Amino acid sequence: MTTTIPLRPITKRQREIWRFVAAHHARERIGCSVRDVMTHFGFVSTNSAMCHLVPLRARGWVEWRDGKPNSIIPTLASLEGDHD
Repeated sequence: MTTTIPLRPITKRQREIWRFVAAHHARERIGCSVRDVMTHFGFVSTNSAMCHLVPLRARGWVEWRDGKPNSIIPTLASLEGDHD
């Protein structure tokens, strides 16, 4: 028996970013980078992307390995639920 930890709510913009991360992972079969998020959403700096990604990570929607490129992926819990 598996137990799914409920995900904490996210903003509309964070949901858009999560959808991008999930679609990128499904399409490319690797995680995306902060720069991928920055470019796709037209942010001027990687810090702007991180301001959205860090809360997604804290709320359990995405994960990544610090210091590793292309490692931002959706969590299994975020993919299993019906969030739309």
